[in-house]
Amino acid sequence: MKKLYGFFQRLYDKKIDASGLAVFRVLYAIILLCELFQLKFFDELIFDKIPFVVPADVDFDYGFHVWILSVILIGLGLFTRVATIVNYSLSLLFIGTIQTYEYHMFYAYMGINFLLMFMNISQVGSIDRLLTTWKYSNTRHVYQPTTKISVLNYYALLFLVVACVYFDSVFYKLASHNWTTGIGMWLPATLPQITHYDASWLLNSKWFVLFLGYCTVIFEALYLFLFTRRWFRIPAIIIGVGLHLGIVIEFPIPWFGLGLIGIYLLMVPVAFWRKVIKIVQFKSPRLTFYYDAECPLCVRVVIFLRHFDFFGALRFRSVQQITEEDSGINAIDRNELLLNIYGKTAGGKILKGIEVYRFAFLRMPLLCWVGLLLCVPGIYHVGKIIYGWVAANRDTERCSEDTCGYIPPPFPKDSDEIKVTKHHTVKNIRVTLITGLFLLFCVMQASVTYDSLLLNNWKNSTGLQNTRPIYYLDQLTEPIRDFSKIYLGITNHPVFMDRHFAGYNHVIAVEAELADGKRIWLPIIDQEGHADWYIYSFNWVNWTFRVVGPNVNQANLHNGIRDYSTFWAFKNGHDIKSTVFHVYLKKVEVPTEWQHNFLKNQKAQPWMEISTGRWIDKEFVMNLPIIEQM
Repeated sequence: MKKLYGFFQRLYDKKIDASGLAVFRVLYAIILLCELFQLKFFDELIFDKIPFVVPADVDFDYGFHVWILSVILIGLGLFTRVATIVNYSLSLLFIGTIQTYEYHMFYAYMGINFLLMFMNISQVGSIDRLLTTWKYSNTRHVYQPTTKISVLNYYALLFLVVACVYFDSVFYKLASHNWTTGIGMWLPATLPQITHYDASWLLNSKWFVLFLGYCTVIFEALYLFLFTRRWFRIPAIIIGVGLHLGIVIEFPIPWFGLGLIGIYLLMVPVAFWRKVIKIVQFKSPRLTFYYDAECPLCVRVVIFLRHFDFFGALRFRSVQQITEEDSGINAIDRNELLLNIYGKTAGGKILKGIEVYRFAFLRMPLLCWVGLLLCVPGIYHVGKIIYGWVAANRDTERCSEDTCGYIPPPFPKDSDEIKVTKHHTVKNIRVTLITGLFLLFCVMQASVTYDSLLLNNWKNSTGLQNTRPIYYLDQLTEPIRDFSKIYLGITNHPVFMDRHFAGYNHVIAVEAELADGKRIWLPIIDQEGHADWYIYSFNWVNWTFRVVGPNVNQANLHNGIRDYSTFWAFKNGHDIKSTVFHVYLKKVEVPTEWQHNFLKNQKAQPWMEISTGRWIDKEFVMNLPIIEQM
């Protein structure tokens, strides 16, 4: 235990630049927001008992809007500690226990959102950093918070969201015929109802797709043991990003693929982000910004502009530093320079007041919209009036060495060094908690993997499954698995397994016939048989494996067609009473070995109409044949 504690203490003490984590924070917030907006769009489909017809018992709108706000704050890096706590709490409420629409990215969200509550995600590129700089700065000293954080902030996400997932997934893939014969990646990509893109040009390259299948299994098996090694970073980034970029292109689960790509960016060497910043920055400043260094408000404005000046467009000089080299500016009366903000462009043009801010904002990616607004007549004039009022009414009483001396601001103390007991600091307690949390994660992951397909097959083949020790282990690990899945997203990952496709020889689509006779193919499954935009992300898993699936449950199929078609009708302003929904079936094959041009052959299979559905007296009536017998 002491060795493990010492190991985590060394990692805790190892400080690296937080730029990579800032990039991840922004990208992750964007991806999670996209997921939330999609959830919001399909609100009635997911939460209503029957979309728009029988509403949900609870109105989730207010909580959902708060969740969206918390994710926006995380992306901005504003009030991040509170925002991450709210984000995790609402994740538990909305997706922690969801079943009908759950999919594997929801598990990743739970794990990430849990860790974010304890991580230093606002150390770089955040508004919280700006506020801290403002708080501890004055006209004599500008406080610069450290940009360094513990490497554990990076490793924690990689361990929980990638390494543990891959580790468990291998215990399924090694018991799968498809994966052990190399077609684990090829097979799902050749079934039209599983994909949204025809990649036959790649799928027809037998040895390449077999190589990708085997490479995936080997990569996942090794990742847990190598992801902290420096030499493994570049190969892991290439393979990992390539794998999940392929998922984005091929399968209708974009937020999963992009989310994992965001995680892999944490493996990018931190020096890379500094090089990127240098590349995108201007070779020379576009504007020299002149300000009164003895004016508290002016100093805070400079701190603000520096914070958002990612491209290095601005150079700052105080009025007190003006020399003969500042041609054009040195000709302006000193009192005028102290009263108003002046700027000088790279071309030598002198700007004053609101024009300086407009010029500066237009060269800042996050504030360019403000600069564009200030180009609009009316808004510009209002801004000019506001600037004039602020400039005339700001505090101009200067504090100098001669008048009031210098009082150092109270800088924040390093909380790690705070003593809690005679022999223990906050740092000791944190490292102890991190060590304990790691062990807890390991116990949870072991309980989950204990129930994997490979181990279950082994227990059955050896006769251990019916023994008393295994019975007690089952009783012990089951509640652990339930808890870890809900609260941390640690669960089994049998992705693209044999059972998902065995017997999946049918594609089902729906077409609406309106009262005027016009027919519209619903965007669930398109006319080629591919997944359409209504079944992206969680809806894809719901329709593909729960509404339809390899072994069709007739009741689930009936209710699914009812719900999706009714939701579509209401969303598009069609009267459900006068709309007839035609149900079509396409028969396809499920391969057990690689075949050339297989996907195109399945798409060429004809559609046949098998039923119609309509609303009659508040009931959806549809006489579906038994799909498994067709």
